[in-house]
Amino acid sequence: MALPDGRRLSWHDFGDPAGSPVIYTSGTPVSGLAGGSYDETARAAGLRWISPDKPGYGGSDYQPKRSLISWADDLTALADQLGLDRFALAGESGGGPWTLAAAHRLAGRVSVVALIASGGPIDPAERAGQQARIRGYSWLARNAPALNAVPLGVMRWSVASPARRERSLRREMATTPEVKHADLRIEFEAVADALRKGTRGAVQELALIRPPWPFPLSEIKTPVHLWHGARDTNAPIAMADRLAAELPDATLHVSDSSGHDVGHDRSGEIMSVIASSVR
Repeated sequence: MALPDGRRLSWHDFGDPAGSPVIYTSGTPVSGLAGGSYDETARAAGLRWISPDKPGYGGSDYQPKRSLISWADDLTALADQLGLDRFALAGESGGGPWTLAAAHRLAGRVSVVALIASGGPIDPAERAGQQARIRGYSWLARNAPALNAVPLGVMRWSVASPARRERSLRREMATTPEVKHADLRIEFEAVADALRKGTRGAVQELALIRPPWPFPLSEIKTPVHLWHGARDTNAPIAMADRLAAELPDATLHVSDSSGHDVGHDRSGEIMSVIASSVR
């Protein structure tokens, strides 16, 4: 679709086409193709899982003056295009801050918010156990944002061709339980799709999602459910604890056996909670 400023916004539809609508914001750097991981469980729960590409990812145009708040404007245009008066929001990993910004801006139209392994505010002392790679992205985002183009460029190269993408995927599969291989393949395709136009959308995004955010969490009155893995080394559990403490109406669901893939582990539960909140 064409947005008011002339940009193109692309989205993917999963789940039940006639179901209750949920607009899902994927992580960083991951395109809307990632919503395919929830296709079956969303369909079973009677949810329409709408998964847009963020600016500069997949089929969506780059937005030079992008902000956390501007994503809410894009989602408003998308909801209007699809004829959605009221809907749920979901955000995963780096998509969490964008989802909260939209919940703040669109409070009258949002029934419930689901955050899955969401990034959030954290003190340096609470980063213990976080992957060095993720700490590196965060440090660059705070101090030299443009330099994130280097590691992201390497990532883009590793998934750009089908052959290299398959080799990278196979290496990851070797250390991942077979039950998660299908979702892992979707994730690799979604990363390749997000970066196929280049890295500037992802570089921009990493700089924009670093706290502090331009809206107070205390003003988000919509019910928020957070799912987080106690073993998450991308987004430590301290992030979820802080978000749950600062949001007025938050319920934290912790999976002691999960890491950053808590969405896969608790997919059925997530869909069930959303479905019960929108009916």
